[in-house]
Amino acid sequence: HCRRELFHSCWDILLDPEFLHAYRHGIVLQCPDGIYRRIFPRIFTYSADYPEKALIATIKDMGSCPCPRCLMSKASFDLLGLFSDMQDR
Repeated sequence: HCRRELFHSCWDILLDPEFLHAYRHGIVLQCPDGIYRRIFPRIFTYSADYPEKALIATIKDMGSCPCPRCLMSKASFDLLGLFSDMQDR
């Protein structure tokens, strides 16, 4: 749980409102040649292996309950959406 919270908190810091505004509208900067240009900051593709993808998706890696909130076991996936499912969660 703490790893997931830390990971998402880091992205919240990186994607603050100031960065998102610059991402959408650009920032005017003076380049080394003296010309002012509008620059659009970007974050490049994030490549991850399975444990990192599980962390990003906020599911438990190799756990018996993939969801960190409802504690529904993998063996009960066929019951998802049924009336008894809502009583169990």
